[in-house]
Amino acid sequence: MSRRAAGEHPPENDLPPIELDTSSTELQLRIFKQSWKNVSARHPIGSIENPPDIVTLADFASAILERRLTDVVRYRRQAKLADKSLGPFSKDGGGAHLINGIKEGGKSLKSSSSAQHNNDRILLTSRCRSQLRKFVKHIASMYHDNNYHGLEHAVHVTMSANKLLDMLQDGSVESLDSSNEDFMASEPYLKAQQSEDDNMVDSLMRNGSKFSATSETASKSSSSSSLTPRTAHQHNQTYSDIFAKFAFVFAGFIHDVDHQGVPNARLVEEDDPICNTYGRISVAEKHSIKVAFRTLNESDYDEFRSTVYETNEDKLRLHRIIHSLVLSTDIASPERMRETKKRWHEAFSRPVQDHGPLAFSRLSLAGKNTATKEIATVQASKLQLVTCDVDTIRREGKRGELLMKRNSISTRTLQMEGGQTVEYFATSSNEDDIKTALRHSVMLETMLNVADVSHAMQSWELFCFWNRKLYEELYSAFKSGRSDNDPSSGWYQNELNFFRGYIIPLSEKMKKSGVFGDRGEEWVKNATRIRDRWKKEGKRVSKEMINAVRKD
Repeated sequence: MSRRAAGEHPPENDLPPIELDTSSTELQLRIFKQSWKNVSARHPIGSIENPPDIVTLADFASAILERRLTDVVRYRRQAKLADKSLGPFSKDGGGAHLINGIKEGGKSLKSSSSAQHNNDRILLTSRCRSQLRKFVKHIASMYHDNNYHGLEHAVHVTMSANKLLDMLQDGSVESLDSSNEDFMASEPYLKAQQSEDDNMVDSLMRNGSKFSATSETASKSSSSSSLTPRTAHQHNQTYSDIFAKFAFVFAGFIHDVDHQGVPNARLVEEDDPICNTYGRISVAEKHSIKVAFRTLNESDYDEFRSTVYETNEDKLRLHRIIHSLVLSTDIASPERMRETKKRWHEAFSRPVQDHGPLAFSRLSLAGKNTATKEIATVQASKLQLVTCDVDTIRREGKRGELLMKRNSISTRTLQMEGGQTVEYFATSSNEDDIKTALRHSVMLETMLNVADVSHAMQSWELFCFWNRKLYEELYSAFKSGRSDNDPSSGWYQNELNFFRGYIIPLSEKMKKSGVFGDRGEEWVKNATRIRDRWKKEGKRVSKEMINAVRKD
């Protein structure tokens, strides 16, 4: 059976389903082939001419979300097959091949006999694909025509976030967690992507443990018809990782929806109605979260939503990740920045015993498959670990509010300020397990912060383009009376201050975390290179930009 390629622009109702052997679209290949420095929906990069329209931008976002959701469903399917005695990580690589979906040379793989039926072969139905794209267009339509905080920014953040996920697997293999052998087999690898990094797959193939089971797992797989407890736990970890990747790009796309083009401080000063709903901290971010989930819950997206939420735990997991990530993007909030600094210090100030560099094999730790889990929540401005019954949360929780009884024995506190977040931690009283879970949560937030200002760590052309877009938005707010500050005053120096106070320290976190292996230097080098060029040319660029915007 030949691999069927999904069309680029067929009518939404005519989209073919995505099956086990469906190939990537041309647009998906184009997106995944882009290098970090050149992530953009514009061509040529940095051009202010011929801006992409809403349909084009929605197509970019849809392609990424569809690809990441396909990975989630593919892994769910593989886990179910494993439960039916198909040892997923046996030495012959059968299970890993099914997860990868693509083998070297781009030839499709035949599914096992239990997946031959059409229903078993379909990963995303035609209706699910149509609803996903309709949802994306709906969210896209709610982005205001802001110069900076608009749809194109959201798509650029989504594309940058997607690229960061790829780069997790593109660094030194030693930086990955060798104890979780299934991690590197958890996602498709695009043959075309090797045009940028030809040595990536070769180096991974040389490290056979990333593609095959350890001898211990292999012997258990051959001697048992079902997953062992250890392997089942690895499945849970890997599924959480893949699901978190979908949530990560989802957060990138919706993080500024319905943004008014002015900062939160102005909304509070104007006593905007959303302040009555969300308080006085991170009001725009909280509003974007509400708009996104309110839209997702509409009946037009029932099948798309049910594909994302296979279980109630999936629903809780997605809400947790989205809330944590989107709130972290409020970098203008002193309270939020203090919170972020404290969380980073708590997570990375001391090494986890016997783990070496942070092993980023799990993006989201959902705990073991038991009824009782440790959950962190903000109560009275403090982060507390408590033990609670998850079923009780589902019954009694309302709009994300967790009703639980504090268990003083298991409580740890981390002083936090600002909005409420909810985080899963592995069910463990072990301090290292808790620290590792916190590290993964904090690192996801750091990565989205990088994606949100990625232009300052990519190329000079992208930096100048988005630098101008931000100036245009701030100047527009000033001219309309929604800002008291003329951004023209001190623009050059303010950009240098932003590099010194935020961009360079953020790029250094990417290096210090250790999760990107040999590529950890890339963000620091790019940011430093752009900053140094701004020092030399920024005054001229600023003057020309300010004059051009005033003439428009």
